[in-house]
Formats: sequence, structure tokens, C-alpha cells
Amino acid sequence: MHRRQKVKGFGWRARVVVFCLILALTPGCQFSAAQIYIPLAYGLTGLCIALLMSPTPLAAVVGFVAGVLLGAAVYNNSLKRQLSASPGDGPPCDFR
Repeated sequence: MHRRQKVKGFGWRARVVVFCLILALTPGCQFSAAQIYIPLAYGLTGLCIALLMSPTPLAAVVGFVAGVLLGAAVYNNSLKRQLSASPGDGPPCDFR
């Protein structure tokens, strides 16, 4: 009989290094709660709709991913609208 060799994943040292990198780089990230909650809400909605249509794990994953992508696009579009509506960038007004 052939013995299967165990495939080693990341050791504890690599996990500690990854964790330290995440902790070191996190302060440089500027994010708001809306960046997380809007795509998450769309993702959960997509998950529910997909499970109603076809109750399989693959449908759940596809629905969640599609919802998150749609939510990220919605957030990105609202962010662009906020940036373009800043008061200093509008066309000059001619008051007579």
C-alpha cells in the first residue's frame, strides 16, 4: 500500500508574518463602513434570491459574488457622484 504524504500548508511562522503584515498595512487603508456594508447587503440579497431560485451551494456562492460585485459598483457610482458634486467644480454662475 502506498502511504499518502501529508501536504503541509502555511506553517505557524508564515501565518504570524502574514498577520503582522496585515496589522502593519491596516492604518494606511482609508475606508468607511459604507464600503463594506453596501456590497455586503447586496451580496446577502443576491444570496437569498439565488437560493430561492436554486437551493444549491453553487447558486449561493454565485448569487453572493454577483451581489457583492453589484454592490461595489453601486458604491463606486455614488462615490463618483459625490466627488463630482463638490461645490468648487461647478460651472461659473453669471449673476446680473
